[in-house]
Amino acid sequence: MRPLLALLAPLLLALPTAARSPAKTDFSAIDARMQSLVARYRLDGASLWVSHNGQPVLIRYYGGYSEATRIPIASASKWVSVLVLARLVERGTLRWDSTVGEWWPTAPADKRAITLAQLFSHTSGLPGEESGCIANALTTLQACAGQILAGPMIAAPGSSFAYGGLSMQVAGAMAERATGLGWDTLFARELTTPLALTATDFGLSSTAPGLVTVPNPRIAGGVRSTLSDYRKLMAMWQADGVIREGPNAGQRYLAVSTIRAMQRDHAAGTAKVDVPNVPQSIGNWGYGFGYWLLPTTRAGAPVVESSPGAFGFQGWVDGAAGIAGVFMVQDTNARMAPEAAAVQADLARLLDPPRFTQSPQPTRARPLSQAK
Repeated sequence: MRPLLALLAPLLLALPTAARSPAKTDFSAIDARMQSLVARYRLDGASLWVSHNGQPVLIRYYGGYSEATRIPIASASKWVSVLVLARLVERGTLRWDSTVGEWWPTAPADKRAITLAQLFSHTSGLPGEESGCIANALTTLQACAGQILAGPMIAAPGSSFAYGGLSMQVAGAMAERATGLGWDTLFARELTTPLALTATDFGLSSTAPGLVTVPNPRIAGGVRSTLSDYRKLMAMWQADGVIREGPNAGQRYLAVSTIRAMQRDHAAGTAKVDVPNVPQSIGNWGYGFGYWLLPTTRAGAPVVESSPGAFGFQGWVDGAAGIAGVFMVQDTNARMAPEAAAVQADLARLLDPPRFTQSPQPTRARPLSQAK
């Protein structure tokens, strides 16, 4: 844990573009903290979006970042990808209890009982790692899933929690088989079009403009996005499935029942065999579909929902304080996680002081690899 330095370097700070705060909250301390981290870590820039009780109250761009800045978001991709699957479940195309055996009848016997829910909650029994074909841009999602299913298991389905991307790669391929459509087509139909995302794709570290199509998208960690796009996901989630921005604002994107199913702790009761991303100071953490559930000490709210990536980017929803946010940086999660936690704690103090008591400062069990 690194304490914040008191000395702040003057950096370019863009004016908020859509901030509305009836309480006229003074965000100067937040600005100072963000400016400081950009200076101390010599980052290209940073961005921050915050919504309180469904109203955007802060949009800031620091250093060289602007509304057009697009970066790889690593494991924050998980929360993005699972929305595609959730829509397919609502369509009846898939079920959370759909099994690998239904779509790969010739899969090894020890894999056939794995469910879609287990694939997207790290409880499938597949290894918790990011190696092999998921980083191979020359293969296809189907071929990669086949290689993963031909590999070893580390536990029986549903018995262990092992954080990694192999299982989610299989889930993406399952969606392709169930629909007969490629992942990029599904991604556009179920996510980017209804939510009006204009700069979110699986181009990972590509600097190519526009939307890049890849034959083997990295389902758990290959998304690149912007603050403007990712905030639409967080705003929708905070609104319990109702779209808040764009041409479809006011329309329901996901049913409340679907969101509640995704919010359950699907790691409960499992053996925790590979847990790289949870603060050691938090005891009863959980995992929903594609994101962490982190208990807080604020009365009346059991969790903060968060999906941090290996490069420090993360979106979060703090139900107790009525806050949703996007913390956009490109560095390492080992360095940025304490900074993000400090920003989140400061925001809770500013926006919800009566209910805020304290925010545990996280330490990491081990740093995430860039693959995650």
